[in-house]
Amino acid sequence: MRTQQRDATREQIVKAALQAIAESGFDGVSTRAIAARANVSQGLLSYHFKSKDALWRASADHLFALADEAITDALAHREFDDPREQCRQLIRQLVFFSAAHPEFVRFMVEQGKDDNERSRWLADTHLSPIYKRFSELPWDGPNVDFPHLFYSVAGAASFIFAVADECKLVTGKDPRANSMAERHANFLAELIVPS
Repeated sequence: MRTQQRDATREQIVKAALQAIAESGFDGVSTRAIAARANVSQGLLSYHFKSKDALWRASADHLFALADEAITDALAHREFDDPREQCRQLIRQLVFFSAAHPEFVRFMVEQGKDDNERSRWLADTHLSPIYKRFSELPWDGPNVDFPHLFYSVAGAASFIFAVADECKLVTGKDPRANSMAERHANFLAELIVPS
């Protein structure tokens, strides 16, 4: 029972940190603000995480575990008549992941602004393995330039959800609605990997 409670508290802190860091960046948020957001004491936060950096890394690990699960789900146990359908399925899954986790792109943009030790750790630990998995898929076409394709898919799959309120104000449509996310997923998959 104590272990379950400890794990639940730790997860609560990580989720609060992830949201706060995605909104304000690493330097823009304090552990006190994160503790308040998680509804725990500063002492309890410090018990679970010895430093703000350790909390940031736990947040990144949590976020990328969710992303890895989505990627694995998109690619696992599926037989595709057209190998390019595997790429389209991955794009669709990334859109649905981004709709469910708009903090992902915010977190990445905040961290990706600087070349520092956290960015290098993030690249080595999480981004490079994902990049490698993407590069091994059967992307083809006359103008496939993989670094551009990778970042174009990542941005196009997620940006609309990161600025969902703005999108709703501009277009009158809420991208968080299931039907809109589905349309965005299909549109992007067909745009990037046409049938």
